[in-house]
Amino acid sequence: MPHVSKISVKSIFKAIYLNARCFALKTLSILLFQRNIFPVIRNIGSILLIRVDRVGDMVLSTHAFRAIKVLLPQVHLIVMASPANAPVLKNNPDVDEVIVYDRSASLLEKIQFINGLRSRHLDLAIDPYTDYELKTAWLAGMSGADHRIGYAAFGREFFFNCMSPKIEGNKHFIDGATDLLKHIGISSENRKPAIYLGADEQAWANQWLQENRVQSKKIVAIHPGAYYETQRWLPEYYAGLINLIRRNTSFEVVVLGGPSDALVVEDILAGIKPHVCVSVQEDIRKFFAILAQCRLLVCNNSGPLHCAVALGIPTISFMGPTIKEQWMPIGESHRVLRLDDLPCIGCNLGRCKIRTHDCMRLIEPKDVVEIIVKECF
Repeated sequence: MPHVSKISVKSIFKAIYLNARCFALKTLSILLFQRNIFPVIRNIGSILLIRVDRVGDMVLSTHAFRAIKVLLPQVHLIVMASPANAPVLKNNPDVDEVIVYDRSASLLEKIQFINGLRSRHLDLAIDPYTDYELKTAWLAGMSGADHRIGYAAFGREFFFNCMSPKIEGNKHFIDGATDLLKHIGISSENRKPAIYLGADEQAWANQWLQENRVQSKKIVAIHPGAYYETQRWLPEYYAGLINLIRRNTSFEVVVLGGPSDALVVEDILAGIKPHVCVSVQEDIRKFFAILAQCRLLVCNNSGPLHCAVALGIPTISFMGPTIKEQWMPIGESHRVLRLDDLPCIGCNLGRCKIRTHDCMRLIEPKDVVEIIVKECF
């Protein structure tokens, strides 16, 4: 109960802050006579799209870049990325330029960054962020772009002069950017994200597999990481699944992850004999390259899931507390294991408030291997 009370108090203070901020910024907007004027599409020569959050968020925005370039091939499209997600855009034919915003930079470096943005005299800045944080709205406002478009929510509209109403309900994340684009006449039915690998990256992955004695082309990749504790299927279940795959199928198994996943990977390996091939890569492009050689990815509902979708790799994923409508993988060749009948499902919390983690614990390794055997990926 103390944990629940702590969450409740935190939620109350957050609501008070957001309401006060919204009132103050909306009042300023009225006093400054801000108007909502959308640009004429034929007059747009340069577009800045801001996406400085996580890897999966960038991946799920790539279809928007494609939609812009299909309708406006002459536009110079700049994507503002974070140090973590900028590599997603390597080789992307729809992006003309990538600029990296580092939130850990010094004040002087940030001032220089903003001055550099303003010197470009941009026509349009797009902020597809749908939550309450001000960072990306502030970046759009400071960009100096003639038109700045974003969602009117929590007072963020103060930084925009072209606004879309706040998204209501549980709309899929992938539609956040394209819904904004509709206001300037850009739309697309193609919602599939994309990651583009170079021939050198594919050759490196083939060499890596050979060096690690992975001979089969029937490879199941396992990625056990996720941002929040509640999003992670249990390490001992992943270990049990790997043992079952080896015992019941002809697949080879490769365990993938980044530096932040090293401890959970160690926990998994402790339950496996003999050990499997492991790649814990700091270079996310190498992760992409190895993943692209696999027949299937088993993972949590996190960035790697959407990377697999973008690479055309079928997936089996675990969706516990995550809101289903917002984060389902895009496409047909993806299976999602989720216990929809649990009363707490979709709580969207980083910690299990009832301390059972049933949304993950009740999905067992045998449930997964049955799908692998039945589907014959």
